[in-house]
Amino acid sequence: MDINTICNDLLDVLVKTDYHEHTIFNYIGVVRRFKAFCVNKGITEYSPNFGKTYADNVISSKTEKFSKNRYHTQGRFIRLLNSYYNAGIFDFATLKRGKGEPTHENHKKLYQNYDEFLFTKYIRKNTIHFYKYELYCFLQYLEGIQFFDIDSLSSNIVIDYLKSVKQCRQRAVLCGLRLFLKYIERDDLYVAIEGIRAYRAKRIIPTLTDDEQNRLKETIKSGKVTYRDAAIVLLGLASGIRACDLIRLKLSDIDWINETISFKQSKTDNPVCLPLTTVIGNSIASYISEERPKTDNDFLFIRLLAPFEPLAEHSSCYAVVRLVFKQAGISKDNRIFGMHMLRHNAASTMVKNEVPIATIAAILGHANTDTTDIYITTDEARLKECVLPMFGISTEVNP
Repeated sequence: MDINTICNDLLDVLVKTDYHEHTIFNYIGVVRRFKAFCVNKGITEYSPNFGKTYADNVISSKTEKFSKNRYHTQGRFIRLLNSYYNAGIFDFATLKRGKGEPTHENHKKLYQNYDEFLFTKYIRKNTIHFYKYELYCFLQYLEGIQFFDIDSLSSNIVIDYLKSVKQCRQRAVLCGLRLFLKYIERDDLYVAIEGIRAYRAKRIIPTLTDDEQNRLKETIKSGKVTYRDAAIVLLGLASGIRACDLIRLKLSDIDWINETISFKQSKTDNPVCLPLTTVIGNSIASYISEERPKTDNDFLFIRLLAPFEPLAEHSSCYAVVRLVFKQAGISKDNRIFGMHMLRHNAASTMVKNEVPIATIAAILGHANTDTTDIYITTDEARLKECVLPMFGISTEVNP
């Protein structure tokens, strides 16, 4: 395939799919440098092997050091050329980070079999990923101590592994180990750790102050953020919707006549029906009519720049919330950010407004109201009412 042809075809596709002019300008520069590299090497026909040579050329000629910009830019450029070379289309999909796998043959086989077992036991991808990741970490530890015979696994090794992990990870590690030990039918090891209870810090849920909420709403009203970002933050602030559910919302999930948003939760598989309030409805309507790109994509929230794909995972929502918070002058101050912060704030607001816990649990999609009880700690005014009086207590000090 001719070098000039494949490069020109790429630039044509970028223009036809409405990529931002700044992005197209950057790709013109990438193409120019790639063609110069080809001339220098005497190459006129493209092949994936030559593409790898260019992608690996990540040492800057000026600094003679590794260039992170070259690594990402040239890597993505060559992936686009390879997709066109192999399938006849340019694949603009975002490259997701690969999952780690054990390297030792015994561990690799066990890991693959465990993966198949998890898919027969669980439906939720997040649950499967959690248990796979815990096994991966355990196998990495075993490889580090050069232990590869799982049949000879002892309680000492398991306990030493638990001691090696950080305190904040111990609950997850114990949960993962218990299922794995059941899977390999080592009841003796399961009993050895069954009584271990990991430390769990009880903390007050961080929320936004009244002043911060007002600043956030004023920032949205002022038009300093996009309609899409405003709709995302307002929806999270009012309903406490999870990021994994927000990015999967579709246009068809909105019932404009009955003023509701209905969807099935990704985490619990519970159906949820949220009220479409006037503020949220107007915000979403402004986004759809004024800003949302014209595309066949049925997802509600999509990228504002081509390719017009749905937002990718939690990181996109986190970036949106962080940007809006920055515009509102809200600092992190050791608090969590992203949709989780908005979720906490929505729940605490409902508690302060005396909404029944059962109703809050239904809105948040909690399978058990015990999970929702933690938000009671955010109602400072009513917590003070629970304080016992100190009257009548003796002030004498016994010798």
